Amino acid sequence: MSSIMIEPGTMLPAPPLSTKAAPRYVGLGFAEVKPHNVRGILAGLQSIQKHKLKTGLPYKQAFLLTYRHQPGDPAPRAVTPYLLVPSTARTTAPARPPDKNFGAWLGSLGEWYALSPAPLALPAHPEPWWGTDVGPVVRGSMVEPLVRYAFFRFSNYRDAHALSPRKQPQQQGADVAWKEVAEYLYELASELGSVG
Repeated sequence: MSSIMIEPGTMLPAPPLSTKAAPRYVGLGFAEVKPHNVRGILAGLQSIQKHKLKTGLPYKQAFLLTYRHQPGDPAPRAVTPYLLVPSTARTTAPARPPDKNFGAWLGSLGEWYALSPAPLALPAHPEPWWGTDVGPVVRGSMVEPLVRYAFFRFSNYRDAHALSPRKQPQQQGADVAWKEVAEYLYELASELGSVG
């Protein structure tokens, strides 16, 4: 049996989508945004664990948001965003997947959901190799806001108060964060009341 070796930065196939009901907004939470490849998924899951431990906040939800574009496309024109609800049984980041069996590996990470019914169009660029020329950091800076907007249109997350609407990928902290609007308004009223 021949084995297919895949580079850690190569786009993985679409994940197996869950048939369970989509997660619903329930309060304080955060998400990490990463490319849909081995390196991105492993880094995202590790970031989630570190962020939970470092902040000590009572998060009710923590997700991984990934984006996938056509493998080998040097200048992606569209990305497909996914949401992973990591398995609660897992306490450490998973090992690198065995070669060739990526669907089973992706499925073992938790429940996957499509964030958007169609791929998200990226801004057009006349140079066909722009994606290679600018590198992954600039591509990520361009894609992350689109994924963040798709997330806040997903399920009932439009009811949440976004805490990171303009966060840049290189900044510290969660890529996407939210809390209950009522909690936000209470804090705002408290602050404004003390100004009097």
